[in-house]
Amino acid sequence: MKLLGIDKPNSQVNEINVIKSDRKEVKYSASIDIEWIPYKGKYQHSKTKIYEVAFCTNWGERIVLHLSDYDKSKFPNPERALLIDSLYIFNQFDRTLGWYTTGIAVYDEKTGKRIRGTDSDFFILHQRCLYYNLDSPFEIGYKGRHIALKKGSTKKHIDLFKVFGNKAIQNNVFEGKYTTPSLENVSSALLGISKYGNMNAGSINISDLPIKEQKKYVIRDAELVMLLAQYKDCFVLRLMGKFSSYAEMDYYKVCNTDFSKWYENKYNKMISRREITVEHTPKYKLEKQEYGGGHHTIPKKGFFINSNIIELDVKGMYGNIIIKNNSSFDTLNCNCCEDDPTAQLDQNTIDLINEYLEGEKINRRVSRIWFCQKRKGALPLILQGVLSDREKYQRLLKEEKSKPNPDKLLLDEYNMQQLAAKVFANVGYGLFGNEFFDYSNYKVAECITAEGRRIHKQMEFLAQQDPFNFDIVFGFTDSIFVKINDKRHEKSDIEQINQFIEYCKKELGITVEIKNVFVNSIYYGKMNYFVGWSGKQNEDLIIKGLDGLARSNPLWVRRWFYRILTEIIKRPEKRFETIPNLLKEAVFELENVISKSKERIDKELKFTQKLKFNPEHYKQSARQGRLGRLLDKVQGEEIFWFETISKDKDTNGNFSTTIPTSDNLNVQKYKETLLKKLEDTLTITGFDVEKIRSIVNLKPMANFE
Repeated sequence: MKLLGIDKPNSQVNEINVIKSDRKEVKYSASIDIEWIPYKGKYQHSKTKIYEVAFCTNWGERIVLHLSDYDKSKFPNPERALLIDSLYIFNQFDRTLGWYTTGIAVYDEKTGKRIRGTDSDFFILHQRCLYYNLDSPFEIGYKGRHIALKKGSTKKHIDLFKVFGNKAIQNNVFEGKYTTPSLENVSSALLGISKYGNMNAGSINISDLPIKEQKKYVIRDAELVMLLAQYKDCFVLRLMGKFSSYAEMDYYKVCNTDFSKWYENKYNKMISRREITVEHTPKYKLEKQEYGGGHHTIPKKGFFINSNIIELDVKGMYGNIIIKNNSSFDTLNCNCCEDDPTAQLDQNTIDLINEYLEGEKINRRVSRIWFCQKRKGALPLILQGVLSDREKYQRLLKEEKSKPNPDKLLLDEYNMQQLAAKVFANVGYGLFGNEFFDYSNYKVAECITAEGRRIHKQMEFLAQQDPFNFDIVFGFTDSIFVKINDKRHEKSDIEQINQFIEYCKKELGITVEIKNVFVNSIYYGKMNYFVGWSGKQNEDLIIKGLDGLARSNPLWVRRWFYRILTEIIKRPEKRFETIPNLLKEAVFELENVISKSKERIDKELKFTQKLKFNPEHYKQSARQGRLGRLLDKVQGEEIFWFETISKDKDTNGNFSTTIPTSDNLNVQKYKETLLKKLEDTLTITGFDVEKIRSIVNLKPMANFE
């Protein structure tokens, strides 16, 4: 079959069958992925060459170009011929999509060491075009830190790495389902599909594989990019379109920037239209200083079985605080309302600010703060419109759900619209504490969080007084977890909660909602560490903070941690019988994984960790630094390793970046890791951890090294 004049590859490379969408967000588009010979240090023409390029259209047509397809008898320079064909295909599409296609490695000018970023697909393609005197569609952008389509180009490109790596998407939309925006992490978490063979070109040289396998690898990456663009009917790209509307910013710029730029653009537009002014607040920007966050209640530790723990959440707490107080960079301590008593911040809130500063031994105090009462602030103006939008779509969503045969397309659209409004509002609150934000103002952020602490403390106080006498199990920022102990009331738990909700509305002026009702739950005595279950078999656990599920752990650890945790929560009465058997099964599977193949070991038993610093900032003996240097990684990038019995010649420790043989894998270390992650859960739920250790054939804790 011919497609755009190029031979379509054998169908054997196509392991994902259904890729199709004609939505406007991806119509007439193609994803692109490029593979080249890996190299270290700054780019030089002699260090590398491109050996394959893959495309996947929005309708699922795949194209793979490989260097081996260009016979030297017909093409004196095969790579140049491959580039010409690749550019020809690239230019057929008005829009393209990629994953980490626009980055450029940044090096320290003095030491020559890489300090951030890596060279991306388009950077390499651009450099190879220059090398062969081909017309490149790209140019080096701002201060040499990114590469983009040439100015004036009618083509558009979206680097989905930037979209899914945007904290507004990663944390507010997907709630941390993936911890790093690598293609492997995101596609595994959202699609349930991994890169081909679970391989990564960053850790192995794909060009060493058989050509057939190389083609499968590159087309899989292109497929994953298109599938993520089309995820749930282009849900994420539709969100970006809504953000574009709120920010009054070009859609493609929104896709390639973070939310601080969105708000900067919006504020600039508002100032230029004279909707707001900074003339009355000459100190509208204040450099960052430390300030307090939300209020946290010291959590109780315990396992609650068949005992309702009700999570109550203040609806839109920070948004309502901002609108009510008119909190914004352009209203703080204006020169027109200093003597207006209605403009003053609540003295109790100021006292909480000073209490925090004194407790943290920060050498400053706050005496008076006021917000302008003559002009509406920039953020309150934005929030009024955005939150009104959210209420509208929440209402429409509720109405559609109540119909006998709700329209699934409308449900999806209304949900997207309300979520977009929620996320856009939420990301605006914290920007005032961001020192790199053009309108940063730590005092505004400090006032908002302190007012939140005041409200949260008052809500907790009311909950513990007559007529409620609730037991506060846990609480943070805008939520409290309560247990109703007083059974003298004739009212049910929910009736008492509803009475409390009405009381909060009357006394505090806040709207409290029931977020979750847990029948079984565990609390760990740590801030925001808990797991709860509603009691409904078709509903998943709500899990917060448990590092046994962190993606830094091997897949084997995560899978068995979740399975054991689920068994404890859902069937607590049988836990002392089932959990020892599950642990034996976990060990049996571990030994089975080892005996299978290196591919299984790679998939199931690899540890990963994101570097907090560049490798040279770690002590010479530190594992992170050694692995970072060995793998040529920098701050923010992931290192990986396997635990071994013998000392590795490359790392000089009992850990290796090379997949170990089954007899060199440190099985005890993996079992110990699982037990360590489970230890708090097992202890709180009544297990004798030392007996459990003997079940999985581990030394007593005191003797384990």
